[in-house]
Amino acid sequence: MKRKYVLFCLAVFLLGLTACGSSGNGDNGTDTAQENTEESAEETSGYDPVLYEDLTSTLVSLGPYKGLEAQRAVTAVTDEDVQAEVDAIKKEYSQLETVDRAAQEGDVVVIDFTGYVDGETSDSLQGTEYSLELGSGEMVPGFEDQLIGAVADETREISLTFPEEYYEEVAGKDAVFEVYVHEVQEYVLDDWSDEFVQENLDYDSIADMESSIRANLEQTAEEEAESNLEYDLVAAFLEGCEFEIQDTDVEAYIDQMMSEYETYAAMYSMGLDEFLEQSLGVTEAQLREAFRETANFRVQMTLAFHKVAEEEGLTVSEEEYQEQLQSLADQYGYEDTADIEAVYSRDMIEEQMIQERVISLIVENAVIS
Repeated sequence: MKRKYVLFCLAVFLLGLTACGSSGNGDNGTDTAQENTEESAEETSGYDPVLYEDLTSTLVSLGPYKGLEAQRAVTAVTDEDVQAEVDAIKKEYSQLETVDRAAQEGDVVVIDFTGYVDGETSDSLQGTEYSLELGSGEMVPGFEDQLIGAVADETREISLTFPEEYYEEVAGKDAVFEVYVHEVQEYVLDDWSDEFVQENLDYDSIADMESSIRANLEQTAEEEAESNLEYDLVAAFLEGCEFEIQDTDVEAYIDQMMSEYETYAAMYSMGLDEFLEQSLGVTEAQLREAFRETANFRVQMTLAFHKVAEEEGLTVSEEEYQEQLQSLADQYGYEDTADIEAVYSRDMIEEQMIQERVISLIVENAVIS
């Protein structure tokens, strides 16, 4: 998990990942999914977040939070990074055409496959006329690599070992797949020119598009560098503190993070286990365990940040709260700020604001190289 994502979860309490995620990022994009998303947002109005006053854990001693040292490292954007984005755009406008040659990375192979674990197969290990882009990472590691060089009407045997973090039935086990290749396809775009880009992508030229892509990638790199810097400083601060953490608090934060997946499972009328297996390839127990470190971090952060806020006199005025409420309403498309408060309590929003201010305080007083 990227440090950027970890800190985002910590600092904003999953705002936008549960009920406010009404943009409907589901794969099918149907009207029904959109309606279900809106209904899920309404149902989540009773969502009860974990707040400071709910915790039974304690802060034994507060470590230094000023003068902490960290490095701010910005990843350089390369020509290869830009080209990868260009290739992804070109693919959206390309047509798949059957080719009479061996499959290469980036091609699509249409396959039938049957997998065997301990000599047994199951529906989840089978597929018919399945279109797989080689190099996409869609299949279990090792599967796609072993289809490089395959040709139409060829049958291949693929051997691999499922990762330990895969879903429980096959995690860490050896598997053998029998794969029949129906055809090999490649992406073809005949007319890639300045004129095509002008007509379809709203750029003046290919060079203009590449320049815009590079600027966006550089902005993203700057944002990730800042987020990673914040995480490093917060982690250093927490390492200097001493806590007595209760497992009930950690479990409560895990429950809060799991609520995102419960919401989306309900959106698609699926049980949680079924949704997790299909979307992430993990069980509920495995996902809860994966969240444990982050949940423990959140307990520590909540306790320590409240102490810093107390010592520094950090509070939220009524005017500041109303401004934040309006900002959230604008961000998530709510016409009335009361709709935001119906989903997220004032306590939750104010706690988010305090935590963001403590992070800013730590960064502003840090020694950054």
